[in-house]
Amino acid sequence: MEIELYKLLKNYSELVFFLTLGFGYLIGNIQIFKFKIGSTAGVLLAGLTFGHLGLPPPSALVQSIGFILFIYSVGVEAGPNFLSVFFEDGIRYLTLALVIALSAFALMLLLTSVLKMETGLSAGILAGALTSTPTLAAAQDAVMSGIAKVDAPSAVVVQNIGVAYAITYIFGLIGLLLFIRLIPMLFKVNLQDESRRLAAKHHIVEDDEDVNTKKYPSPIIRAYQVIEGEFTGQPLSHVAFRAKTGCFIQKIKRKDHTFEPTGDTVLEQADRIAVIGPLEGHRKLADFLESPILDEDLLNTRLETTEIVATNKEVLGKNLEEILLENGGQDVFVNGIIRANVELPVDYSLTIARGDLFLVTGTRDRIKAAAKKLGGAERNINETDLLTFSLGIAAGLFIAKITVKIGVVSIGLGMAGGLLISGIAVGSIGSHNPNFGRIPPAARLLLKELGLLFFMATVGLKAGDGIVSAVLSVGPTVFFCGVLITTLPVLIGFFFGYYILKLNLAILMGAITGSMTSTPALNIVTGASKSTIPALGYAGTYTFANVFLALAGALIMIIQ
Repeated sequence: MEIELYKLLKNYSELVFFLTLGFGYLIGNIQIFKFKIGSTAGVLLAGLTFGHLGLPPPSALVQSIGFILFIYSVGVEAGPNFLSVFFEDGIRYLTLALVIALSAFALMLLLTSVLKMETGLSAGILAGALTSTPTLAAAQDAVMSGIAKVDAPSAVVVQNIGVAYAITYIFGLIGLLLFIRLIPMLFKVNLQDESRRLAAKHHIVEDDEDVNTKKYPSPIIRAYQVIEGEFTGQPLSHVAFRAKTGCFIQKIKRKDHTFEPTGDTVLEQADRIAVIGPLEGHRKLADFLESPILDEDLLNTRLETTEIVATNKEVLGKNLEEILLENGGQDVFVNGIIRANVELPVDYSLTIARGDLFLVTGTRDRIKAAAKKLGGAERNINETDLLTFSLGIAAGLFIAKITVKIGVVSIGLGMAGGLLISGIAVGSIGSHNPNFGRIPPAARLLLKELGLLFFMATVGLKAGDGIVSAVLSVGPTVFFCGVLITTLPVLIGFFFGYYILKLNLAILMGAITGSMTSTPALNIVTGASKSTIPALGYAGTYTFANVFLALAGALIMIIQ
């Protein structure tokens, strides 16, 4: 059987669509100067190539579904933290994200006015230069839904948005990475020293692994015999066992009696103890205890590892030391902490935020007690609440249709605004009640990624037809504007964060990458600092930035 490939593809949009996704992932895995292009840029480039070859995009429904899944997932992800200040620097992170978004928005309006750009190009430049897909999605939705009154056919304006995004996105990605590397050098800042200084202040222990490939540490259990010293004769709540060793006592064997300690327990000479902790912690124990011993009763202690989600309002705003270590430091071992899909350094002085995910190890009873304090064990709430998910999206679409008429002008939120509000509401309510609107992190990440790539593939295929002519006619101007939008807000954010907000520089660099919603840039910062400390700043601004930049995309189309 003879198959004419081009003719097949020309008449088979579904095949073209999934080929775009597949080739996009292949392109996204290409490494340039030690970093990958990424799946978003890869799918966009594949779509532009196929679109330029005249291959058809999928139906508009595919783009709409992708847009809906992506924007709603962004809202749900932002919900638990957006309406509250979620740790001690929350106000400063919100302000920094707002300053960067506003400076980029104002600069883009100025450039649009001075250069007299075609309708749609400004929104595409803003989205591409900031590598912000929510900005792109919201801008296109504002045009298609009619809330932005444009002076050209909607299809042309939407294509202009996509073309400008494509021209500026690659520099927005690569330029930001280079700029993030240059700033510490220009200001003679040693990110590694800044991270160590903050780690020492908060007693954060980090190893020398490559933090971009770091996995959760696995605690090990050992048995020791207690000798008279600084850990004996006083209650465990007074001897700082965890602070000095990084380990936790799970069981004590005194003669023939085995029991779990509390903060009031006093260690006695000749006690045998079961201790869990990292390898480095066990090395430290050599300074305080005799060499490890073999004791079947203690070493057969059954340890479990599970994920716990912080949802209990009584612990929010308090630190881990206060909540988990009230038994004198003899509680569960915290392997890892995730906030806003970013791994944070294990810091017992960290203020607990709603929706924080803790990976913990300990005895079953201690894990149950920790889960009760914090909120709930992730393994017990791992099903997706599809009823609330569907109705939440329906509510967002309904909100999008509500308009307020002022004179002859009708003002509405559009699909992006409606879905963001609905998603934030569901995420916020769900953080108080884990059974409401539950979407496990892995499922939410899948929905968000699929929605984004469905949307990007369609954008690329639609914009590809006019990409060459656009590059030849307005390419240099658009590219130059993109360079300014990428670099100037970063500089403004740096000066504002350093001189006004007085942020630690390692935290500040992470916060800037979060304000630009750029995970690859965060990897550059964590690599340069050899620490996960910058992830604290990234998690602080990322949630706010996603919402601010989505609103900026719609707003720039409405008022330009």
